[in-house]
Amino acid sequence: MISAERKSLTLFLLLYAGSLVLFLGIIGIGYYNFHSTQIIKAQQNELRIMAFGVGRALKRGETPSEEVEWALTDQNGNPINGEFDLPNSCIDAIGSMANHEQYIRDDDFIYLIHRLSPRSDAAFFIVRTQLNAELFDRLLLNIASIWGGAFLFFMVIAGFLTKLFLKPLRDTINLLNRFIKDATHEMTTPISAILMSAEGFDRTVLSAKDDKRLSRIEIAARTLQAVYDDLAFVLLDAKTKRAAAQIELGELIAQRVEFFEPLGRARQVVWRVAVGAHKPPFADLREFTRILDNLLSNAIKYNKSGGMIGISVSECTLTVSDEGIGIALADREKIFERFTRLESAGGGFGLGLSIVKELCVRNQITISVNDHPSGGTEFTLRWG
Repeated sequence: MISAERKSLTLFLLLYAGSLVLFLGIIGIGYYNFHSTQIIKAQQNELRIMAFGVGRALKRGETPSEEVEWALTDQNGNPINGEFDLPNSCIDAIGSMANHEQYIRDDDFIYLIHRLSPRSDAAFFIVRTQLNAELFDRLLLNIASIWGGAFLFFMVIAGFLTKLFLKPLRDTINLLNRFIKDATHEMTTPISAILMSAEGFDRTVLSAKDDKRLSRIEIAARTLQAVYDDLAFVLLDAKTKRAAAQIELGELIAQRVEFFEPLGRARQVVWRVAVGAHKPPFADLREFTRILDNLLSNAIKYNKSGGMIGISVSECTLTVSDEGIGIALADREKIFERFTRLESAGGGFGLGLSIVKELCVRNQITISVNDHPSGGTEFTLRWG
């Protein structure tokens, strides 16, 4: 699975999980509110039964059962008798009470305030019972268990369905990758044969017209070689083990300029190479060559006719510059994304700079893009 697929799948699952959390959260809150109300109603019914027994005992002039917590107050809520001190919430309710009875609840208790007969010395009696915290804890535990199980179940279903729906697409991509892999493998022999044959000609005996034709063949073959190298890296070499070593940049740059010289000659570009004192990069030679080749290929491709290509090395940096079309500031991050091609770009698969970025990361090299002082683009590699 490529990074773009992983990113899309991750975003989808995050969106799905967020929606699922919201949906299950709403259901969980509704479930909790309903059942907590039922618990409170059940305790209120118990209080009503307690109040009935307390009321009968008081009418007979008897002391209510010790199993029931009760209290008597006058019209203003002042205590007359009882087993507990009234909280302010009950006293306030007595002062504004219009009904025959009223329930009051705080964090620990439920109170039932009952109005007595006007002929009684006391105006109100209150009974209370402790809130059953164990029932509420059990309710929360049940909700958490149900919520967690439902979330896990729906996420598994989502993963299964996603995999099922993506399977035809994945099979098609795998088939296409196998085809490209096989086609790429078959390209290497004819490309090598063409290049070797072109290089084997004695140009001194060729007419100007034949020499020009041979140059075109060589340029086309080297262009195909660059495309092959990019495809080979993406399909064959991306996961190969690195063999890091110090790289002699002077020798490597000379080799790659010689390789790209026919392409540069076709665009009439001017090479300007300056290799100063520097710290050699410690990287995989094959991968560093791919980085340099892609930068040089782009410098030729997007340069103006007769433009200059600059290659300079100093300290811990290597810079490749051109005098071409340049890259807009807003596009300088996009160009490193795979299969990204700017509107001004002509041809290509959009692989080159994505490969450069990936290889720079693998070899602990940073790459930056800037405008060249004389126009065009400047890519700078930094290491160590």
